Amino acid sequence: MHRILAYIVTASALLLSAPTPSQQPLTLERVQEIAARAAERFEPIGFALSVVQDGDVLAEVAFGALGDGREMTPTSLCNIASCSKAFTAAAVAMLVEEKLLDWDDRVAEHLPEFRMSDAWITSRMTIRDLLCHRCGLKTFAGDLLWYGTDYTDDEVIRRMAKLPITQEFRADFGYQNLMYLVAGKIVERKTGKTWSEFVQARLLTPLGMQNSRPAAQELPDDAERALPHIDGEVVPDHEFVACKPAAAIYSSVHELTAWMRMLLGGGAWHGRQLLTPAVLMEMWRPHTNLARNGSGAGTEDFRSYGLGWFLSLERGKKVVEHDGGMPGFLSKVSLMPAEKFAFAVLNNSNDGVLNEAIKRALYTERAGGDGLAVVDRLAQIKQRIDRRNAAAVAAREAKRRTGTHPSHELAAYAGDYLDAIYGPARVTLGDDGTLSLVLLPAQRRLFGTMHHWHDDTFRVDFPDKFLPFALVSFELNSASEVVGMHIDCPIADFDFGALDFRRQD
Repeated sequence: MHRILAYIVTASALLLSAPTPSQQPLTLERVQEIAARAAERFEPIGFALSVVQDGDVLAEVAFGALGDGREMTPTSLCNIASCSKAFTAAAVAMLVEEKLLDWDDRVAEHLPEFRMSDAWITSRMTIRDLLCHRCGLKTFAGDLLWYGTDYTDDEVIRRMAKLPITQEFRADFGYQNLMYLVAGKIVERKTGKTWSEFVQARLLTPLGMQNSRPAAQELPDDAERALPHIDGEVVPDHEFVACKPAAAIYSSVHELTAWMRMLLGGGAWHGRQLLTPAVLMEMWRPHTNLARNGSGAGTEDFRSYGLGWFLSLERGKKVVEHDGGMPGFLSKVSLMPAEKFAFAVLNNSNDGVLNEAIKRALYTERAGGDGLAVVDRLAQIKQRIDRRNAAAVAAREAKRRTGTHPSHELAAYAGDYLDAIYGPARVTLGDDGTLSLVLLPAQRRLFGTMHHWHDDTFRVDFPDKFLPFALVSFELNSASEVVGMHIDCPIADFDFGALDFRRQD
């Protein structure tokens, strides 16, 4: 998600220079041209796009491949990642409408085991707070508790009680997947259905989204399922154990048209009122300002978060949207309710600039500008981003000091380690004389051989290609004994730096 937010900021320069005539309709042919130009300039593995205009489906197009020899189509299923949050917010909204909940109910009233590290915040946290990223935790705090681990939702909730509060409660924006986990748990507690069962029964099925599923594990074997890619290679899909309400749904741009049309239609679908206009208004009004410390100038200062949706202005009109990102998949769902306009784009290339280019092109075309030129300019920005990222990796590697040696025999580093919040890790010395690391809660994803880097630091290349290489530094006490270790894995999505492993043996 951090990459997506960065792309939005980068693209804002294009918005400021674009023409500003009144909105005008798109044509099917122009949407196809924009999608084709994006495929040509970005060369993705695959992506699909659907556009809703005046409340009706205008276009559904796809380019590239699923990754298993089949072509991507508008019905291909991708992990929509954090675009799932809007479904979770809608599920909560249904319970609010049924008087089973109120937005301002205290979380602890419905989930007594809920704890934050601050007792005052614990006692005052409301359901509304869960859904608008203002709980006091910083962005992505605690996400390693669910990423690739075998922890259940209940275990994650128990462990997150120790996460440090570093931001101002109800003032600072901190993007939080864990709070959506909690919201999903409340849905389960109030209905007797799991979050997956509720979303399937109350949203996906009524909308006719017959091939969409709340999680990858529920997809049938013959599903038209896209495979995630990083750097052009297929990577293992992330099958959620915990935190499904934050990012687990699989859908297609074809079936997302029903979701978008229902939202644009005031919550009604085929004569059934799934959500009321009043509750949509509540979800789509600002709750947390994303630019609290901004300059006070420019449209970015109007960016905010509602309940399950980001909110912004596009030439004076409200845009309600969300992006999603999981390893190998990036998604975007964007609506302009006043114009009954919306689109969804899903790609299995891990390329958020592609999605942002399509967004900027579509909105620019509707304002009378040249969407193809926007795609070209953002493709150039993507090249600069790629060069900058490659330079950052090279600079990190250049900091390695040559000619150093570990201060101990390798056996001295082997042992069991524990982080008080995350849990256990183990370093072992193999028969071949090499050290290996495994983070035991995520032993299927976070493990690897340790190669000496310099001094008492070792490099680990996790098999998870989403992650950069990690540098594991061992901590010595005054007696030169190994007492702990720290992991430097610079990726904003996960805070490896917060882990403090203490030796246990």
